[in-house]
Amino acid sequence: MDFMGKKIEDIVVTLPFEDGTSIDCGVYSYFEVINKKYFALLPLKGEKELDYSSSYMLYEVEVDEENNPVVLYIENDLEYSIVASYFSKEILKK
Repeated sequence: MDFMGKKIEDIVVTLPFEDGTSIDCGVYSYFEVINKKYFALLPLKGEKELDYSSSYMLYEVEVDEENNPVVLYIENDLEYSIVASYFSKEILKK
């Protein structure tokens, strides 16, 4: 699967936390809901291996001027609920 011409298995997203730490994640899935794009992320084990024992993290994704993904926190509870429901019913069941 591709995202804007990039293979999703090659995309690494570094998520920063408020305490100054961060975690590198890989993209498990890319999907669209309500005309917005989303990534389901999983932490990485090593350089590129997804850690399937961890919980999925859902983020909205946009692209910058160089077609690089930019992840955005989903702040609206209703939007998050809709995205999570779609993910669990349509993506995980495949």
